[in-house]
Amino acid sequence: MNAGDRYVFVGYAFLNSLSSSSVLQFGDTIDSVNMKDWVLAIQRRKANFYRDELAYSSYSLFSLPKLVPTSSPPVRFSSCSRNGRIQVGSSRITGASSSSLVRYGNGGGPVAAESRIVNIRHFNAGAPADFRE
Repeated sequence: MNAGDRYVFVGYAFLNSLSSSSVLQFGDTIDSVNMKDWVLAIQRRKANFYRDELAYSSYSLFSLPKLVPTSSPPVRFSSCSRNGRIQVGSSRITGASSSSLVRYGNGGGPVAAESRIVNIRHFNAGAPADFRE
């Protein structure tokens, strides 16, 4: 049986939020998944151009090697695939964000996920909320 021969039956799946290079997949796949999410957010009361702070290369965070987990987290899981189908009772997920994968099925290819965020905010004391000059 190949990946295209199975059906997915999910009794209840609740996913409150899915964002930022994340994937929700029902079913098997033989393809790889590559998720990447680099974010750079700068907010200031007045412009400040002392250095090239808008380029990813200005921050060492974006040139560090990818982290690889040394062990798998503990997860309760049981599996039985009969008659070419995947059956899931129920799942409730609060959110999947920042390059994450939620998959009901089997994945044949490698999964690569990366998320790096820099957020800089400088405001003068008492600055108005609407930022108008």
